[in-house]
Amino acid sequence: MDKKIYLIRHGKIDEGAEKRYIGITDLPLCNEGIEQAGRLKEYFSGIDIEKAYSSSLIRCVQTLEIILDGRNIEKELINGLNEIDMGEWEGKSFSYIQNRFPELYEKRGNYIDTFKPPGGESFYQLQKRVISVFEDIIGSSAGDVIIITHAGVIRVILSKLLDFPLDKIFNVRPPYGCVNKLFRDGLCQRWQCETVSIDPK
Repeated sequence: MDKKIYLIRHGKIDEGAEKRYIGITDLPLCNEGIEQAGRLKEYFSGIDIEKAYSSSLIRCVQTLEIILDGRNIEKELINGLNEIDMGEWEGKSFSYIQNRFPELYEKRGNYIDTFKPPGGESFYQLQKRVISVFEDIIGSSAGDVIIITHAGVIRVILSKLLDFPLDKIFNVRPPYGCVNKLFRDGLCQRWQCETVSIDPK
């Protein structure tokens, strides 16, 4: 088996009582998220890691620091791994956008891959940004690496590597603190993904 890429979603954040668009809004881990990061630390305690990469948003940085606490592993924060920019919709609730801008809300649902909220970016643009970073990481490392990032970023990476349409990315629902272990199948040289749950049994 070739080198492994551990693609990790950060620990849980406090999103508030109502579901909101949280892209580049810089929220910290909540207590549950800190506990999830602690379980990730345990999971990786016996795994050799060459280098760790992370989004520069605080929820990912905190997750990274907890996982690597006490280990001498090189780490790099990369803005290109940040979550999708939701522009003027950042921090707004789904119901607020649906009520105030029903046509745009519906358009995003119909064209989830190419729709761009005012001042923000589309998932198509996100994928172009992220895949460029991902390929640089793959090309510059020989051993196993950790990438700590966001749900949207994980979705567009898996869409590209596993070859499913970008408008189907919401079929992928990575929970907080999940680990997606990526590796190339030695026989057919295609990317494979194993999802690991760190939730207590």
